[in-house]
Amino acid sequence: MKRFWVAIGCVLFGLALIVPARVRGAAGVPSTHDEPHMEMTIRLPAQSGDRERAAAILDAARRVMALYPTVESAERAGFKKFAPNVKLPMEHYTSGAYARESWLGRFDLDHPTSLLFKRTPDGLKITGVMYTASNKIDEAQLNERIPLSVGTWHRHINYCAAPAGTPLADQMPPNGRFGFAGSIATAVPCAAAGGKFSPVIFGWMLHVWPNETDPSKIWAVDMDGDMHHRGASNAGMLGNRVAYNGLPIPLDRLPSQKIDAGDATRGALIFAQNCQSCHGIDGRNGPDAPVLAGAGIAPGQVAYMVRHPQAIDSSSDMPVIPIDERELADVAAFVAGLR
Repeated sequence: MKRFWVAIGCVLFGLALIVPARVRGAAGVPSTHDEPHMEMTIRLPAQSGDRERAAAILDAARRVMALYPTVESAERAGFKKFAPNVKLPMEHYTSGAYARESWLGRFDLDHPTSLLFKRTPDGLKITGVMYTASNKIDEAQLNERIPLSVGTWHRHINYCAAPAGTPLADQMPPNGRFGFAGSIATAVPCAAAGGKFSPVIFGWMLHVWPNETDPSKIWAVDMDGDMHHRGASNAGMLGNRVAYNGLPIPLDRLPSQKIDAGDATRGALIFAQNCQSCHGIDGRNGPDAPVLAGAGIAPGQVAYMVRHPQAIDSSSDMPVIPIDERELADVAAFVAGLR
């Protein structure tokens, strides 16, 4: 549900552009897209200067937020609210000029495409900014704009637009078939339902929440916890299940299987491509799955979980990941080493 509201807000970017993107993967950006409607960049190892660049980005975001502390000040500068007749938990006020500027290749930290205002009992409060980029740019160019060791660019995929006259309930969670969180995620059923399918809708987007203090929250896809709050504590809750050291069962009851020694460096990439969207970056902030960092899991136990997810938690939605034995050993080594 939270990602649905993030998606709705991000429509601003697409509406502000002259022509929305329709071709997926044109730039070949390595990404993870385990979820049907969301694609995210893979976290890269930290490079020299990334920390200083990240600090400069936060300074710029705070500077912009100080310029536009209220909706009125944003509107005077030309930012316009998406869906003016609809109240959203997180309102995006977008500059069409800045959106086009970014789409055409000019990236200016003082010109975010959108200002993010959170709805509170005391009114709308500015809480973040959103930067954007064209689908035509590659991983190196995204990294040049925002270091991929800290920030996560995302874009919306597998979008089935509803035909005219479709009831709103069929375009929204929890039971809608169409839209950013709909049950339809491929072209054939979309056409059968009378919809219009787009492999990618709009371009790359990145949110920054400079008032947060936890780095994982500063660079989260949304500030309400879809990427980082739920499961953030190893002593917390996983849905209605009590977590044991970040797991649904005590560690001493978690079975193990024989596994060869793996390469954790290779395992990090496999994890990012297959596991990160649920378990979080480096297994630390799982939105829909156990926090793995610091859980003390042995490689053999990791391997068993990957091969038999429902054996330890019958209600788990984790799929059986199609990786070979070498890849299994590598990702097991990586997860076992998370602290």
